[in-house]
Amino acid sequence: MNREGDRVLSNKNNSNFMIRRLHSLIAVIPVGIFVCVHMLLNSSVFISGNESYLALINFMKTAPFVVILEVVVIAIPIIFHGLYGIYIVYLAKNNALKYTYYRNWAFYLQRITALIVLVFLIWHVWVLRLSTHEPQLVINTLAGLLHNPVTFALYIIGVVASMYHFANGLFTFCITWGICVGDRSQKVFATVAGAFFVLISLFAIAILVKISIMPLA
Repeated sequence: MNREGDRVLSNKNNSNFMIRRLHSLIAVIPVGIFVCVHMLLNSSVFISGNESYLALINFMKTAPFVVILEVVVIAIPIIFHGLYGIYIVYLAKNNALKYTYYRNWAFYLQRITALIVLVFLIWHVWVLRLSTHEPQLVINTLAGLLHNPVTFALYIIGVVASMYHFANGLFTFCITWGICVGDRSQKVFATVAGAFFVLISLFAIAILVKISIMPLA
């Protein structure tokens, strides 16, 4: 009876381990790649403002199989990552106030930003993808949101939380997949991930600021 129970527990632990590794992998491929590409494409506003951004949205709206790609490559992985992430948040024991060392706070912030990103992503997709279809209207809607100080602040919070979750997620990915195993390598990569977070946050905020000062068409 004990052996059977141990076998069941071992199988459950192995299953949880594999799901967590898949959850970590999806955060980088394809979700992380999508985040980087999305930011690079949005940076087209620095080229010629409304004109280049409109051309980008037109391209994304008319690209072949775009809906299939959005569902298979973006939506399904994000939904899985988000739902399992909520499960992890539910199970997590947050003791950052008791044990105040850096990695414990990073773990806590990863869970908090997960919830912020989830709410922000639902809002962002609903407003700019599901409720708005005409390219110029998409630009006007986003610019209108960013002209408003309250929604601009909410966008900043959502974007910075997303960048932290992504950057710190890269660090935990390297640990989960055995890329960073020693204390020294983990400290080095933690510094790299922190610097990466600052850089991509500033880049994302610069894009938002640029869009916020674009005149409404």
